[in-house]
Amino acid sequence: MDATTSLRAFSAFFSKSALRRTTRDAIGLIVLSLLVAIALADFGPLPSWLAPGLAIGGLAVAVMCAIRLQLLEFAPEIIAGDVIVPRPSRAGRDVKLLLPLQFVNAGSVDGVIEWVALRLTIDGNIERSVLLSPVAEVDMQRFIQAKRRLDETAIEPFTAFPLEGKRALSKFVLFDLAEKKAAPGLSLKPGRYSFELFVKSTANRSPKLERVFHHAVEPKHVEEYAADAPVYLINYEINLPAARREMVGAEWMPRNARYSN
Repeated sequence: MDATTSLRAFSAFFSKSALRRTTRDAIGLIVLSLLVAIALADFGPLPSWLAPGLAIGGLAVAVMCAIRLQLLEFAPEIIAGDVIVPRPSRAGRDVKLLLPLQFVNAGSVDGVIEWVALRLTIDGNIERSVLLSPVAEVDMQRFIQAKRRLDETAIEPFTAFPLEGKRALSKFVLFDLAEKKAAPGLSLKPGRYSFELFVKSTANRSPKLERVFHHAVEPKHVEEYAADAPVYLINYEINLPAARREMVGAEWMPRNARYSN
């Protein structure tokens, strides 16, 4: 099953659940309105305000259904969980993190993804958590051609982008420390890495925590990175794992990649 089929099945499951709940609530409100009208009829002629009142109630039900089914909103979601540590360009260079991200708009209204951010915590030490910001968007075709080393021809600035209703968009986003002057450079060392992915969009006034995932960095990963090899931390607990290979035309993950989960 390819990524498109998986995405459709994933969306259909929740769409059917929302449709069932919305249908149940709408029928309940209609029955309640009819019971009220029948009760009022027992007391004599129906009041003049009943017809416009029922019309307003019907409009409210229609609006509720549209909102419940996400027909009137921008509802962005992010599928994430894998982390790539690209090959260092020179000895001692600070570590940067490359994340394959799939942005999905579950709503029917277009919107804009303004920015994303990543908070990294190692071994549960919250006091030493660091914030990483998106510094570039990576062209994976050129990244692979450059033997998985960051090259000026493979990166371009990360900027806000539109996301149409009921559409999905994949990007490989490079993250680096947001405040290098206030924190030492990021280095790769063994431990339990916790990632919190935040997104700011036109759907929310403040940043929203979208995903939390974890990886175990082993001594072998550190040795591979020191030997000028990229490190792949693959998490198969994320939804729609088949989407990984559909994100780009070329295969971005080596066949012998080690999984961290």
